[in-house]
Amino acid sequence: MIPASRILAPALLAAYAATVTPASGLAQATLRGRVIDSEMGTPLPGATVRVGNAGLLVKTDSAGVFVAQNVTPGVVAIEVRQIGFEPGTFDVRIPGTGLVQGVFPLDFNGFMLPAVVVEARAVTLMARYTDFERRRNLRLGAYLRWDELKKGGYSSIGDALRTVRGVRIQCDQSRFECFAVMVRTPNCQPTWRVDGVEVHSFHETTPTRDVYGIEVYRGPGEIPAEFGGSDAGCGVIVVWTKSKPYR
Repeated sequence: MIPASRILAPALLAAYAATVTPASGLAQATLRGRVIDSEMGTPLPGATVRVGNAGLLVKTDSAGVFVAQNVTPGVVAIEVRQIGFEPGTFDVRIPGTGLVQGVFPLDFNGFMLPAVVVEARAVTLMARYTDFERRRNLRLGAYLRWDELKKGGYSSIGDALRTVRGVRIQCDQSRFECFAVMVRTPNCQPTWRVDGVEVHSFHETTPTRDVYGIEVYRGPGEIPAEFGGSDAGCGVIVVWTKSKPYR
């Protein structure tokens, strides 16, 4: 899914450590950008950058940097593509003259990359999700990691839960609302936790694009101690979100 187009106004450019530097004598401006991984902050060499809808095509260097010269002033669409990442579309305000600098983060999806590369990335990020990976290896419940969600093409958490054995999605037509229940305990709803914190309201229509992993415990016999309690008898669903500090 292509992220929503954004206008990189001066305030936002500042947040990305961007600057606008006047330069006399230039008929048009120069755009210097750096393309990075939104989760890890690492540069993405070899990315293709299109400046304008039918404009210049440039590639990022080994540091993830590209330079586009003589860019037409105004709001210019910048499209960035790289194998293994979601395409990114950004709207950048280009002044009449000068140098504009910005950072362009892309979201990883693993498409067209060898499995060993995807797994190596998961290991690199594992420090952030150590407990999830530990429980996933123990297989006490059912687990869906981001790569499995992507491979399955699930657009929402509800779509993913429909594939989990022992989970049923019930819909209340009068309230236009659907919720997950466990087959063993259909008359009560499971406890939901997001990033380890119990929440009292959670919609199954929540998109999966920012989900790192989902844990499903269908009854007391599966629930690990850290998610137990008197209210856990109806099951527990834990959602871990991706952290994208560089977006």
